[in-house]
Amino acid sequence: MKKIMNMKKTFAAILAASMAASAATAVENQELLESKVDSINAKRGLEITGAIRAVAQSSRFETDNDYSGLNHMPSVEKDEFVTADINFGFRPWENVRANAMVRLGAGMQEYFASAAKTVSVAWLNVEGNLDDSFYWVVGDFRQQYSPLTLFLPSLDIMYEPQIFARKRYMAEHEQMIEGNQRNLQGVNLQFRKDLGSALGQVRAEGLFARINRTAVLDLGGAEGNIMPNEQVWGASQAANMDKFLLAGNFELLPVNRNVYVGVTPMYIFDNEDSYSYTYRHPKNNYTNPYERESINPYELNPQKTLVVSGRLGADVASLMGNNNLILDVTGEFAMSNDKVYTADSSYALQYDEMGNLVGLALNEDEEPYVALDSFHTEDLSGTALLVNANVGYKNETFGARLGVDFVMNDSNWFNNLAQSPRFFAQRIQNSDKDGQTVKFGVNSPLYSSFDALYNFDPKFSPVATTLGTDDNAFAGSDVESYSIANYNKNSWTTNVFTRNQLALMETLYDPALQLALPNGLATPNRMGARATLTGNFKDFAEVQGMFSMFNQVKGLKVVKDDHMGNVSTISYKAANYMEFGGGAKVDIFKMVGFTKPLEISGSYKHSERSLETDFMAALGAAELKSEVKSDFINGGLYVQYLPRLGVNLGVQMINTEFTNTSNAITQNAPLLKGTQMQWMVGLDYNIAPNAWLAVNFGMINVENEYNTGLLVAGAVDGSPNLPDYYDVKKDATGKFKHEFSQMLLEASINVEF
Repeated sequence: MKKIMNMKKTFAAILAASMAASAATAVENQELLESKVDSINAKRGLEITGAIRAVAQSSRFETDNDYSGLNHMPSVEKDEFVTADINFGFRPWENVRANAMVRLGAGMQEYFASAAKTVSVAWLNVEGNLDDSFYWVVGDFRQQYSPLTLFLPSLDIMYEPQIFARKRYMAEHEQMIEGNQRNLQGVNLQFRKDLGSALGQVRAEGLFARINRTAVLDLGGAEGNIMPNEQVWGASQAANMDKFLLAGNFELLPVNRNVYVGVTPMYIFDNEDSYSYTYRHPKNNYTNPYERESINPYELNPQKTLVVSGRLGADVASLMGNNNLILDVTGEFAMSNDKVYTADSSYALQYDEMGNLVGLALNEDEEPYVALDSFHTEDLSGTALLVNANVGYKNETFGARLGVDFVMNDSNWFNNLAQSPRFFAQRIQNSDKDGQTVKFGVNSPLYSSFDALYNFDPKFSPVATTLGTDDNAFAGSDVESYSIANYNKNSWTTNVFTRNQLALMETLYDPALQLALPNGLATPNRMGARATLTGNFKDFAEVQGMFSMFNQVKGLKVVKDDHMGNVSTISYKAANYMEFGGGAKVDIFKMVGFTKPLEISGSYKHSERSLETDFMAALGAAELKSEVKSDFINGGLYVQYLPRLGVNLGVQMINTEFTNTSNAITQNAPLLKGTQMQWMVGLDYNIAPNAWLAVNFGMINVENEYNTGLLVAGAVDGSPNLPDYYDVKKDATGKFKHEFSQMLLEASINVEF
């Protein structure tokens, strides 16, 4: 009770501070602060910038399905943390600079415990230039080329309510995400030269960067693993070898930079000389003696990928000299060659450096593992084509633009530096409640898309299942999804994933958010187009409509392996994808001449996938067809009623339906349909576009319906996507409706200076 009162006092104090800050002295303080910063920056050789993010959040989980109180884990999660990124720029000479970002972190609940504080140098480089033509950097840097080469694909939410967009902004920047740029570490050399109006500008760049390093990770921990404690290919992100990128980029922009020609070669490879081993207890059983094995037994082979891209484009409107016309087109064609290693089994086994099977050749059920004699190696060559065109008209009063993207990527196309997504859905708030199944992500029984999108905690301490705090309590807490240790809860990432990891992640993407193009415009095995029509009236009204249709170039085959050497293959025809929707935003106050905003926004998007089997006809039966349909609705309101104080409101709803149970999420208890709704209201104090203090209150409600017929019939024992309080003895209909809610109270501060 005392902790709850302290939390309430914290929120009340922050709210009171925000009200007091509305006084005119706030402007004077801001001007004084800016003058001090300018004074420091004016001193030769030193520049200081940074960002501060602070969040105090309480999430209360409730469900009526656990009427007997079987799940004894805490129903309330409180997260309080501060992250301060302080950037120091040193300029000892005019053409040389050194940059360092010191990241300071603290958990406010344990503010006086040294273990709760973190200090790290998250960014470090030295950069410089020669004249205006040559630029170099050694250390950490960011770079992007094109959607098919070096690119971090984004997740688009049409007219996302501001109250939620701010939360996502903070979660992404906690992971150091900046636009579509990849975070790299190495050497980057750039040359630019203007050659006159006819030849325009020439740009040449070369980089050598490390994108992963040899590192030992706990295979049962949440940090660095996609599927902890699972013996499948791609389950862990631990690296046996250092991974590097060698790339060049050449661009020519002739005719006053209105024509574009570009070529990019890239080579992604693992340094086999750095292959390393470690000592572990076989099968993660500490009673077994240590044995030497590969650091990552689920990613044994080196990557060797070559990508070459060519681009050509033109701004036709500028060539015509028409400032009101929008007319440009860009085409990109890329080829990839990747060395692929295929095993005889979908289950990864652990071998030592001599090629011998580590530990007993039996699983926990005393069944023999499938023996792997070797990997089958082949070079897969793939191609990708992307054409983008924009046409429209604009003037000072209104504008309209139609943008079209045409994609034709074959099934062998591979470039993990363009295909690794920035969003990989995780369970965030109240994760102690379903700790055993957290690793299943979107298939976890307490998962919601909104929780994955907007919540984060950079240093979360899970509760032991025994609810104890001593060593014996931790030893007895066998959680399959993580070790009882601090880890970062965040769905946003800049990681570069391997082929095996991307294949595993494909089964864990959120169908409401990542159905058609989960890997962006570089998604393999896709052909089709999307069109977006946008219109605006001055700067206070905008409408948008979109339509896309894609299909797989080649149908997939799913191989099922049961440990015993029984392998079956299910073939599918090429899947079809369709999306359409629209939305608008209007600033009513700006329309009538007020300076403060009253902005209303809303959007609707429908996504669906159609998939049909391709083996039933040979058995004399009709093919099975399944569909996934999802609707995403957004509504937002923001009004500023005082110089800096405002009210924020957001509502979101997702409805998802699976029309064929045999092809739904799982076989044991497939999801039939799900409904998610989130609303949030809050007060905020604004200093600048990326500087605010907000106090919000909201609710997430989730209702999922499952087909539990196989469980009722006794054909299977259980399903990981059902909560632990599901009781098959009380399930008479073979359908289980699971409802739960999360009540959120939060205060946040984001300041960039």
